[in-house]
Amino acid sequence: MSNDSKKHYRFQYIVDKEFQFKFLAHYSLLFISGVLVTLGSLYWLNQSKYDGGVVFHLREDAQTVYWKVENEDAGPGEEKFKYIPREIYLPDYDHKLDRYTIQFDAVVTLSILYLILITVFSVFKSHKMAGPVFSIKRSLQRMAAGEPIEKIRIRKGDEFQELVQVLNELIQKRMADSPKSV
Repeated sequence: MSNDSKKHYRFQYIVDKEFQFKFLAHYSLLFISGVLVTLGSLYWLNQSKYDGGVVFHLREDAQTVYWKVENEDAGPGEEKFKYIPREIYLPDYDHKLDRYTIQFDAVVTLSILYLILITVFSVFKSHKMAGPVFSIKRSLQRMAAGEPIEKIRIRKGDEFQELVQVLNELIQKRMADSPKSV
């Protein structure tokens, strides 16, 4: 293997698409089911404990407010502005702002962020598993095809270090027994 193809191989994180995408799907389904359970629990809690989840109630009775208006009849030395009392009714809002809606938006936003982080994590973690499996599979295919046997090489942080070590011992024994593979 030349240095150029080694460099290209090291930065190729999707080595075994089927395995890595299944790995990602399993992590994602686990996460999404956790989010759905969380949202369901929040909904149940808010509906059963907090008066239907209402954040606030609007008043239905009239409120007295004072409007500042110009006093057109004001003579010299009198106030130029006067305050007139008026009664107003607060409107009955139809936006259904409740605790669940507020929490739902926060949970969904954080869930999207976490799903992105899980995707990145699972690609890198599955690469540490798929890379060695790919190397082992390739070496075993070469052995089966009768091609020259080489030691299996994996990176330092990869998974399956013990398996590769045992297979390399087997390859060394096979190389010692077979004079034509040298």
